Amino acid sequence: MSANRYLPAAEAIAHVIPTILAEQGLDPLISRFVLTETEKGDAWLFVVMDDRVLEFLASYTAAGVLSHLSAALHGHLVMISSSAGLRYAVLLSPSENLPMTTPRLPVLHSRQTL
Repeated sequence: MSANRYLPAAEAIAHVIPTILAEQGLDPLISRFVLTETEKGDAWLFVVMDDRVLEFLASYTAAGVLSHLSAALHGHLVMISSSAGLRYAVLLSPSENLPMTTPRLPVLHSRQTL
């Protein structure tokens, strides 16, 4: 499978994420975007934040920020990963393969940097 079919959606989200973060009073210090797909076919866009945001991690990971991101992205599931820097993970594909609660991000098998 190829995540390329989600490239237009990924590009659209990459275009608006800085504005959405700025609307929340956050500096949109984005390092890069990574589009990837799991073995089950779930396509994710990772918004990799610059390490300078780690000083303000609580602000960038607040539930209200995640909720606002999801709403502004028309209901796309938005999760965070902060194990090695901060990343927002935006699910681009239908969420039918995901359990009701997702404690961890799935293992990835391909990726493309935007």
